[in-house]
Amino acid sequence: MITFIKTHNLINIRKKLIILYLLNVSDIIFTLALLQTGFFREINIFMINAVQSPVISIILKIVFPAVLLYFLYKRICLSDDSQQLRATNIGLLISLTLYAFVNISHIIWVALLPVFYHIR
Repeated sequence: MITFIKTHNLINIRKKLIILYLLNVSDIIFTLALLQTGFFREINIFMINAVQSPVISIILKIVFPAVLLYFLYKRICLSDDSQQLRATNIGLLISLTLYAFVNISHIIWVALLPVFYHIR
């Protein structure tokens, strides 16, 4: 695992981009599902209005990031600079950590739902 985290070659960068995308997709799925319960609200100021429409949410959190990450990966492939790959790896690790925390938060909310329904 440490090797995967530290290694910044194109293969590992690609895997990290895929993981980042999957965490992003799971974030919007959790968010939309939790919003339906009435016990949860969006706290991301950039997404508050977007989550009012599932179609806009899907475009902003699934389609747009897929295109963006694809072009980012193609751009990274054109670079053979080890320092740039290292910087990309650091940025990805920070993003992955933040999205992991967001998804863990969603999982905790899902686990707490029975408590809220019982109180209600």
